[in-house]
Amino acid sequence: MRQLKSVLILWGGILASMGIVSLFLRISPFNQLSALLTTGLQESLLLGIALLFNAAWFQQPLHYRNVPISWIQFKPVLPTLLVTAFIASLALLSTRQWSTTFAALSVAILISLFEETSFRGLLFQLCRSTWGVLPGALLSSVLFSLTHLLNLSHQTLTATLLQLAFFRPWLITVPRHGPN
Repeated sequence: MRQLKSVLILWGGILASMGIVSLFLRISPFNQLSALLTTGLQESLLLGIALLFNAAWFQQPLHYRNVPISWIQFKPVLPTLLVTAFIASLALLSTRQWSTTFAALSVAILISLFEETSFRGLLFQLCRSTWGVLPGALLSSVLFSLTHLLNLSHQTLTATLLQLAFFRPWLITVPRHGPN
């Protein structure tokens, strides 16, 4: 029960941080920034907060490394990657679009870093060390999905429900020789 309380406190801390940073960025002069710049600033602040949570309370070892990907894993997403590369190439050919494209890619990377650090690096590791890989993956994935309910403040219900449905415990990688 104490471990579940720790997991819920961590998740609540992540949610509270997201809410506070969002409110903070609505005050002047931040409310004058473009949506893309605001999102980038928000994700940078949230990543910093997640790292502070870890340093102060959880001390989880965070490993930002590549996991080997086999051709079998890569093959299904190849068409999507080719289309994305083609669209990105077209956008980059226009000098006007270069800064917007670069900013969007930077923000996407910041969002990924925050989500991976918070949910896979901290929350999943805490769940895994308490209940094991499968229950830890399921609980952290459910909490990750539910976190997307915060997006109802700025996007449609349909888009939010699609994010909730993207339940992805199978993407969690676990070392073969035990935890790091």
